[in-house]
Amino acid sequence: MSLELVRFEKLLKAIQEERKHEERFFKDIHHSKSLQEKVSTGFVWYPVQAMRKSYTVGEYVEVELERNTDQKTSHKFSEGSAALLFHIQSNERTEFKGVVSFVRQHKMRILLHLDHMDRLDIIEKGLLGVEMIYDDKPYKVMESAIKNVMASKHETITYLRSALIKGKIEDHYSKDIANIGITPLLSLNESQKQAIVTSITAPNIAIVHGPPGTGKTTTLVGLIQALTKNEKRILVCASSNNAVDLLASRLHQMGINVLRIGNITRIHDDLMQLTIEEKVRNHHDWAHIKKVRIQAQDADRKASQFKRNFGHEERDERKELRKESRELRKWASELEDRLMEDIVHQAQVIGTTLIGCSNRVLDKMHFTTCVIDEASQALEPECWNAMLKANRVILAGDHKQLPPTVKSQEAKMLGLETTILDILADNIPHTSLLNTQYRMHDLILRFSNERFYHNALYSHDTVKNHALRNDHQPLVFIDTAGAGFDEKFNINQRSYSNPGEYFIIREHILLHKENLLGCSIGIISPYNEQVRYIRQEISDDADLRLLDIEVNSIDGFQGQEKEVIYISLVRCNEKGDIGFIKDERRLNVAMTRAMKKLVILGDSATLGQHKLFLDLITFVQESGHYDSAWNYMGY
Repeated sequence: MSLELVRFEKLLKAIQEERKHEERFFKDIHHSKSLQEKVSTGFVWYPVQAMRKSYTVGEYVEVELERNTDQKTSHKFSEGSAALLFHIQSNERTEFKGVVSFVRQHKMRILLHLDHMDRLDIIEKGLLGVEMIYDDKPYKVMESAIKNVMASKHETITYLRSALIKGKIEDHYSKDIANIGITPLLSLNESQKQAIVTSITAPNIAIVHGPPGTGKTTTLVGLIQALTKNEKRILVCASSNNAVDLLASRLHQMGINVLRIGNITRIHDDLMQLTIEEKVRNHHDWAHIKKVRIQAQDADRKASQFKRNFGHEERDERKELRKESRELRKWASELEDRLMEDIVHQAQVIGTTLIGCSNRVLDKMHFTTCVIDEASQALEPECWNAMLKANRVILAGDHKQLPPTVKSQEAKMLGLETTILDILADNIPHTSLLNTQYRMHDLILRFSNERFYHNALYSHDTVKNHALRNDHQPLVFIDTAGAGFDEKFNINQRSYSNPGEYFIIREHILLHKENLLGCSIGIISPYNEQVRYIRQEISDDADLRLLDIEVNSIDGFQGQEKEVIYISLVRCNEKGDIGFIKDERRLNVAMTRAMKKLVILGDSATLGQHKLFLDLITFVQESGHYDSAWNYMGY
């Protein structure tokens, strides 16, 4: 077996290991935990009340639910989660499989297929609940993609397969650059312009390395606009719906014909006009298709009518009506398929997630260029699902930030966490670094710049010294060593919290409250239990109610920015155990969310046993403001 096939066999096995891990996880929850335990661990909302039902785009009905128990209880649901709406009455449980289309603290909307409509009246009786369930579709799509890659004879695919084995590309051949559209380049800086030129001239693969705040999205929009000058259609993908939506929105605003393909439950409401479902329904031919379907329903209804005398003639008449209904439905489907095909072929840009590239609408389509955003957070098999559809791929992201989420240790050992950017970003000729950042004060950038980017980044003059009013301390480390703020472990959530660190954050905020009014504030922690604890504390705190504060995990904050960021590192123990925060990329992401002020809290006695944090503490002592928790404890 060739090295290429061995490598992809390992990837297949890694996908299977990750799939088994998640399947076991959900089976264990389903079988070993009581309903109340599932509620307390956030996998179930129960009881909930149905507030309303409504038809929505596509063959779906949306049910809005509200939980009427403790609304502060944290949960695992997110928009796009596969879920069961269940109904309990007289110890009998009825289930409806659906997808979460909206979720907030105490409200949820779940989308159910119209097949369920004949039974949905029972949700108004008895007790309702929603349970998060296992979804194996992404794994099936990734397995299929890898098998297709292994079997492919396409020149681009074989070239990229070989490159990933070698870990480099030596080909310096470039395309003719004479026809690159110059208009989108005018408002960009030099590194952004060069990234566009380098990407467009790459024959097979290019990488745009976009560190925090360097305008990666702006560069991609300019790149895609330039590509539309010479290419009929461009495929634009990302691992998350939010990233696809952002690019689709920006391109639509520039007058580019964008078609957004995917599960409508996962597409932002503001972009529904760009979906194929909405474009079909807003087309002038839709009224005719709808009329044909109504005629088919009428024929079915007539065929089903009760007749007192049912003889040979009546039987033939019913047979003809059934035949007429089938033919009308077939005709309507053919008309709709042709209409959808026309809409797809009129689009200049087709946007979808990497998994969404398997949508049947794209089955027979091939593109000159596929652009993949968030490539540093995308599993390699996900990327292949898109790359199979193009002659060239342009990947954008920052492999110095968080990797994709892989839960199985076996899958990690088999290489599933390693991304294409990890392998090729520093080893191919057509890689471009965006080197000017527009987000943060230069002092906030400096540690990450030295540690991760070889001092290659520059702060633009507009942000270089951008600080809060009357504030001369943009970078602060508050040391909690000796304060007795031991970490606490929640055995049910399998996560840590540190109430003492939040106490210091609150005191610091109140001390500087006047200066923080009107500012966007983020409180970040690596641990979900600390996030949950802080959110609960803030929700009842009248002193903080007037401030704009968002609390989230590092993963939840990736891609965001706030004027002021507090980081609670949580870990405080005698062993010096810091768990997964020893991953340097997590610290990089957390620190680079701040624009004007960054305050980090941690126990130097625990953290300082690890070189990364010892270097950080030393850096703040030399260049920033090193503080002690004792200064905020009031005794």
